[in-house]
Amino acid sequence: MRIPNKLLVPAAVLALGASLAACSISVGGSDGESASSPQETTAVVATEEATQETDDSEDTDSDDTAIDDAEDADADEADGDAAGAGASGSSTADITNSDWLGVIAGSTQENVSGDYAIQSSGGTYNLVGELDSLTIQGSEVTVSAESIGTLTVQGSDVTVYVREVDDVLAFGSDVKVYYLDGDPTVQDIGADNTVEQLSN
Repeated sequence: MRIPNKLLVPAAVLALGASLAACSISVGGSDGESASSPQETTAVVATEEATQETDDSEDTDSDDTAIDDAEDADADEADGDAAGAGASGSSTADITNSDWLGVIAGSTQENVSGDYAIQSSGGTYNLVGELDSLTIQGSEVTVSAESIGTLTVQGSDVTVYVREVDDVLAFGSDVKVYYLDGDPTVQDIGADNTVEQLSN
């Protein structure tokens, strides 16, 4: 059976129209970009919002970290200042004698303990700590100390400023020992020596 040409033309037009309609649905907008379904658009917006929240969170964390670092630095600096004040404060608390303060300010602080000996002539010493004994065998020596069990001076022109001392043995000459606290026993076998308590 033969189909007349009059019927073939409308059928071809309908088939072509249906084909074009299908293409227009899949191709998308007029600017050539693919059309997105509502679900795809929502997913993109949600992803962008999540990214923005993450960035904001990172910025907040970064700001918090910077604040914490600054606070830690301030705390470390305050601890350092307190340690410095403690070191120099323990050396200068209750000291009003200007010569003693000059010794502390004009010499390097040395942390000591146990038994200590100075065997040189000349020099200024700032000893911080508890000493069982301090022996000075030099001359023209000036010492600042905190706590001494037994102080033995065998030189001359020696000046010792000490916060507290138990026993003083002065075998030299022109030895001056000034203390703040305690009631030391004194053996003076030298000449022109002075052991005296300073008022606070």
